[in-house]
Amino acid sequence: MDEILTIPQVARYLKISKAKIYYMVQKKQIPHIRLGRNVRIRESDLNKWLEKRTERGVG
Repeated sequence: MDEILTIPQVARYLKISKAKIYYMVQKKQIPHIRLGRNVRIRESDLNKWLEKRTERGVG
């Protein structure tokens, strides 16, 4: 089963502030789920999102 992460968990994982994660959610820059006023992020969605943003060197 896919892990469901809270904003503080995602912030710790990415080593950025909770405020930055909330900003990214507000601007729809990161995949998320809204459960009422709560925001959650699936671990698999986060990993796919990170993979798409990984820069690969040539050579």
